[in-house]
Amino acid sequence: MAALIGMSGDVKGKTFQLDQDVTSIGRSKDNTIVIENPTVSGHHCSVIRDGTAFVLRDLESTNGTRLNAKDVSGEAKLRPKDLVQAGSVEFLFDAEQVDAVETHSYAEAHVEVAAGPASAPKSFDSISPFGARRKETKGLWFLVISIVGILALVGVVMFFVQLVAE
Repeated sequence: MAALIGMSGDVKGKTFQLDQDVTSIGRSKDNTIVIENPTVSGHHCSVIRDGTAFVLRDLESTNGTRLNAKDVSGEAKLRPKDLVQAGSVEFLFDAEQVDAVETHSYAEAHVEVAAGPASAPKSFDSISPFGARRKETKGLWFLVISIVGILALVGVVMFFVQLVAE
């Protein structure tokens, strides 16, 4: 028997059996699988059973339906272990026996191999989500930290002088 296994949000860990010819997914109460999530349309998508084959159909949802991180326009055939996304809610399609279907078409990957050994980057400035630090404020920060350090040192010395004087 085929099923959708919830992978995220409120459906995480829940299993929904695909035992009907058409299983509808959406926010509206008349769907087979009701998902209370603002990224899911009222009638978001459906899974259609054709014998032992299954097809995912987007129902012109607002936030789209994706199969293995690729947008579904119209219909797409499901294979075991496919990742189905309705809005931001994810499901894993699981099936014991599914008719052999044509494989999903993906663009061929082109790998570029660099000559020579890999080296560490010259700086890690580009990895910050806040952008690179401004270098013109570096001197100002050094000055502020130096003044605070000197004041702290003067305070400690004064404390010991008063402690000894008593």
